[in-house]
Amino acid sequence: MKHIRILIFFTISILFYNSSSNAQCLDFAKSKGFAKLDTAKYVPEGRLNSIPLSEGDNMDVYKSFFRGRKYKIVVVGAENMPKIYFKVTNFQRQVLYDNKEHSNAEFWEFVSDQNQNLIISIEVPAAASGQPKTGCVAVIVGFQADF
Repeated sequence: MKHIRILIFFTISILFYNSSSNAQCLDFAKSKGFAKLDTAKYVPEGRLNSIPLSEGDNMDVYKSFFRGRKYKIVVVGAENMPKIYFKVTNFQRQVLYDNKEHSNAEFWEFVSDQNQNLIISIEVPAAASGQPKTGCVAVIVGFQADF
């Protein structure tokens, strides 16, 4: 019985830790990500993508884009993280944008020439040595409203 109580305690602790770190990442996305998006010009889409990642981690985000609409994709990491690499590809993995070719820019603005589903691939560079750092990484997509 004692072992079950300990197991339940650790399970609840882990769930609480994950939910609090996700909440911190959502706050990070709203504060730093929206500032980079320029919400006076771009309307954020309804979904925030923010997750704690460690050095050496990768993540893919799948998004739909519509013909004729101007978009801005913002990818930012916490202050303790190295510069985040990201590229945008289609489903055939043809690269449309790679921030490594643009001085590791934190955003990309473009007009979609067709209705399409794209993949935003995020890479946190591996740690050179020592313990890998962990921090929030946010992907914010906004579109320019026509009003």
